Amino acid sequence: MLSALIAATFLLGSNKLVAEENADGQRELAEGTFAADESPTLSQIKAWIEELGHDAYPLRQAAAEQLLRAGMSAREPLLKLADGPDPETRAAARRLVALIDRTEFHRRLEAFAADTEGRQGLTLPGWDRYRELVGDDTAARALFVEMQRQEGAMLSAAFGVSTQPVHELWEERLLRLIQWQATAGNRGAQPPLGSAAAMLFLGSIADVNVSDRSAMMVEHLIQRPPIREALQAGDHRDAIRRLIVGWVLHCPNENESLLGRRIYLASTNGLKEALPLALAVAGGDPKYASVQPSTRAAAILMIGHLGGREHIEQLEPLLNDSTICMPRVAQAAGQPANVQIRDVALVVLLNLTDQQPADYGYLHARMQSQRLFQVQTLHVENDAQRARAVAKWRAWRAAEKNRESDAEQNEPVDDGPS
Repeated sequence: MLSALIAATFLLGSNKLVAEENADGQRELAEGTFAADESPTLSQIKAWIEELGHDAYPLRQAAAEQLLRAGMSAREPLLKLADGPDPETRAAARRLVALIDRTEFHRRLEAFAADTEGRQGLTLPGWDRYRELVGDDTAARALFVEMQRQEGAMLSAAFGVSTQPVHELWEERLLRLIQWQATAGNRGAQPPLGSAAAMLFLGSIADVNVSDRSAMMVEHLIQRPPIREALQAGDHRDAIRRLIVGWVLHCPNENESLLGRRIYLASTNGLKEALPLALAVAGGDPKYASVQPSTRAAAILMIGHLGGREHIEQLEPLLNDSTICMPRVAQAAGQPANVQIRDVALVVLLNLTDQQPADYGYLHARMQSQRLFQVQTLHVENDAQRARAVAKWRAWRAAEKNRESDAEQNEPVDDGPS
């Protein structure tokens, strides 16, 4: 197999074969070979490099095979030859370096895959960033191996040296994956999970210039197979979930429409780990100070859907926010009515504390099938009703704190063994 590969690679487009070899070409090559468990000497490597330019094709082929077997030991000398004056030996050296790199990559990949618990401290391009985003447990490592098998060249370019801007390479590959099912040869099929996961990972790091168009394509990629199926079941479920959370939290694109899609994606898929984004948007973090009120309302609803009582104190300041997040005209009275940030916050607080919005005057509050309130239903008739509802909440909250305090004071003190 190796000989066939070398023969195909180093024919160099020539059909000329030397019929009669000279005396140098007739010498046996056995003395120049080395055992599988040995490393070649520098003199051997130099001799094989000289034979790459020999007139006899069998000698050129044999030298190339020996250099490929030498692997990384021959790489640096071959790099020097790759910039040499002779076009044929220069091309041969470059192809050999590429083959050595490919062989070395596969060797490192298999070693990394075998080290399932990470005890050997092995690494591959992008591993450190991936580990920060997804983790380094067995599930995370297994998904990373699949990513490297499918998109090793892309990841090497992203975390190494590339002559083409990484975001261009990434966008080209991402577009091909999105179009995969639309092509005649792949109709009804789906792209490999490793490829889709690699595109999602690269779309989550600040080093890649993620345009609005490509960010939307990533969101589309998440919503379809194989990512969607892997999120629901399978060996990679936990790692895929963490990878999606990483994209939701760290996507470098700041398009507000996409921000809303990220919040919706996290809400509908139950990604509680993405709550820090919703809390930052809802709370007016400086990074999100200019977002639309409707986006803040969506973030508050996500907290109500995925959060708990531990988030009450972060939501309570919003009860003072009268910003309109959804204007509305009341059908019955014909009077202007609207939904304000404080309406959404109060209804969410009631939901987190197992209370009914109707008891506070929010008679029309309705939930969607995903257990998210419909923001357009969270209205009352006027500000006076809002004020009464907020006052009722604060009274309930004060009483609740008193009950909690009394319960703590009445807890028996454990003096330890008598």
